[in-house]
Amino acid sequence: MRPQLTRRRFLRDSLLTGVGVWTAACTTAAPATPPKAVTPLVKRGGELHGTWLYDPPPKGHYNYFAPGPILGGSIFTDLITPSLAVYHWAEMRWDMWLAESASPQGDAYEVKLRPGLRWSDGAAFTTKDVATTFWIGRTQGIGLWSYVDRIDVVDDLTIRLHVARSSSLLERTVLRTAIRPDAVYGPLAKRAADLYRGGSTTASNEMRAVARDVADLRPTAFPSIGPYRLDETSVTEAQLTLVRNKGGLFEDKVNLDRIVIYQGDPAPLALGGDVDYTTAGFGVSTDKAFTDQGLRVIRAPTYTGPALFFHWEKAPAFQDTRLRWAVAHAIDRGESAKIAYGESGRDSRTMAGMSDELVSLWLSADDQRRLKPYAYDVARAAGFMRDAGYEKGTDGFYAKGGKRLELELSYPSDFGDWTAAANHAADALNKFGIKVTPLGSVNTVQVADVNAGRFQVAVRAWGAGNPNPQLSYSQDLQAHNTAQSGGGMRYPLRQGDANFSALLPAMTDGLDTAKQRDAVTKAALAFNDLLPVIPLWERYTNSPVNDRKRVAGWWPSGDPIYKNGPADSFVIIMLMDGTLHPV
Repeated sequence: MRPQLTRRRFLRDSLLTGVGVWTAACTTAAPATPPKAVTPLVKRGGELHGTWLYDPPPKGHYNYFAPGPILGGSIFTDLITPSLAVYHWAEMRWDMWLAESASPQGDAYEVKLRPGLRWSDGAAFTTKDVATTFWIGRTQGIGLWSYVDRIDVVDDLTIRLHVARSSSLLERTVLRTAIRPDAVYGPLAKRAADLYRGGSTTASNEMRAVARDVADLRPTAFPSIGPYRLDETSVTEAQLTLVRNKGGLFEDKVNLDRIVIYQGDPAPLALGGDVDYTTAGFGVSTDKAFTDQGLRVIRAPTYTGPALFFHWEKAPAFQDTRLRWAVAHAIDRGESAKIAYGESGRDSRTMAGMSDELVSLWLSADDQRRLKPYAYDVARAAGFMRDAGYEKGTDGFYAKGGKRLELELSYPSDFGDWTAAANHAADALNKFGIKVTPLGSVNTVQVADVNAGRFQVAVRAWGAGNPNPQLSYSQDLQAHNTAQSGGGMRYPLRQGDANFSALLPAMTDGLDTAKQRDAVTKAALAFNDLLPVIPLWERYTNSPVNDRKRVAGWWPSGDPIYKNGPADSFVIIMLMDGTLHPV
């Protein structure tokens, strides 16, 4: 069970970039758009069953500003501590949740709250809760304060954030931050605000003391402002229950009375009909068992997957871009995807460093046609090797100047899907003529080695589960590179005419989408040509849905809602707007 827990939590960290708290995303301010029309339903009641690996008390707790809260990191926290709004990725628009409206107003970003809401402890929901959330968040490193230097509470329902640096990243940090109750964090937030206003910094001893007190806080219960509240008496090692929260957000819209969350292996729970939906990732055989049993499987993009990262100095031959082109052509990436995830593993058609789903939203049709797909073609790969001065020796491996081309391939051995991808890549390259020795180690060791630059070529994640492409390029070019004190892969971000150091901030500066699209397009075309990392495939979900036993109303396959990444869960949206209902 523990290896599964480790993998699950890794996927949570890499896929839920921006879920509620500190990560940024894209788009200029847009007016709220009404949700899709839902056929009025008379039937209410019943429950949805889901899964999440949580720790019950005393290890698990109810402080949602500290590591390890019950349901922390799951999509279900949106039902307890929702954010001000939620984003529809395919349509590039916001739906308002706790906020009634939000937009730039001169040098400020103004939010007006939805009136009439009450926390489950009876307290009115006001701007005090929002301000408390942002002040506490500042002690925890919230990205909001990279763009805002002042919070002005105008009245109980209006708050203005003074913008010090204009960026489209600001909007998501404001709107997708989970709002916490002033009743729990108010005194700590006041301490933090007074210290910051007095000139203290996050690095000061006084502020570190506040941050420690926040982390050590252990409330016995947690007020909810969402449509459900956590029933603390229901929490066991096996399951817990969320019940209706009278006065909470959209409590009048949600049709289901309870959300039951199981703590256990999700595969047998799904196959046994005990759960209606689960976010876990499953192997090919389990996926097939779902479809054989007649369960619907939702295959939504995760906007990320495994890639090959080359160390600039320890694999110096691959500074020659032609060798990277050769590797991309020599591996049947579609085959690798199918081996690892069946129908939920998909080769990148664009090889642009971000998901194909994002490419179609950000690049023009003409620019998309300029992207090279690097289709599986060993003859073409061999041509690039010859152009670079390599010839095959009698042993079948490429060499230059009498030196055979050899690599060690590092991969996280406790990640089954990436292990399959690494072994497939190694086999393909060995057959092609590049000597590769795969070396596996557990993820905690392997990622530390990669970040410290102790590798030649490694399998790590490309792309990011966030609607702004900048986060994908940051993952590709900075996460295991310039962001690391050990240097990571030491890839220079300036390559000829391509200057990724300048393009990365230009993708989000200001609110001029046209300029941002220009920077994204230049980055995509440069990435596609240089292949700083080589995406192997993108993982889509294979989440089973039981739409026959308890919960009905799921939108049909192909609906744009399923383009949403996990950071803006389509399940939560369909619960919130009344789409899902009892069978």
